[in-house]
Amino acid sequence: MSWCCIGDFNTILGSHEHQGSHAPARLPMLEFQQWSDSHNFFHLPTRGSAFMWSNGRRGRNNTRKRLDRAIVNQQWIDNCVSLSVNTLTKLRSDHFPILLEFQTQTNPFSSSFKFMKMWCAHPDCENIVKQCWNSQVTGCPMFVLNQKLKNLKDALKVWNKNTFGNVHSQVDNAYKVLDEIQMKIDTLGNSDSLMDQEKSAQLQLENALNIEEIFWHEK
Repeated sequence: MSWCCIGDFNTILGSHEHQGSHAPARLPMLEFQQWSDSHNFFHLPTRGSAFMWSNGRRGRNNTRKRLDRAIVNQQWIDNCVSLSVNTLTKLRSDHFPILLEFQTQTNPFSSSFKFMKMWCAHPDCENIVKQCWNSQVTGCPMFVLNQKLKNLKDALKVWNKNTFGNVHSQVDNAYKVLDEIQMKIDTLGNSDSLMDQEKSAQLQLENALNIEEIFWHEK
């Protein structure tokens, strides 16, 4: 049977997964190692931040550990065509989220067009509908209706990409800024300046995500 577990195990495998002024407790590490070895489990390597948890304290009181991970058995690995684990951007939690991506087979799909209710609140939406509906189309009534609907759909797709696409760009840019700061913390260690920058960047990201949430709620 294939087996996979991902999350916070609240312990580490060794001192290499710990950074702080106090040495980690030895017994929990040994028990975790014995449990893994006895079941022949694999701890998947994670790209991104080396330490997934931090106590958030400053200076010498700061402690960081790799508490979060993905653990699998050989059958799980054999069933996967591709497999990867990455840390994501840390926002409010003291843990970095981790993302497990795997693929067992290819399932192609095509997306369909959907009219978004939130478009109606934008003044340009009504103008686009009027322009498409007032355009000259020759043919039988059913052909004219279908053609105008097609024209309107195409126009709304372009308008949505150029106007509402900025919402996603703001989120992407906010993620990049926060990722860069958190990478500096992971590489250089904590400092008051970097922690202040991280807090400011987290607030910027949260504001961008709130705006994007409205977008997805309407969609």
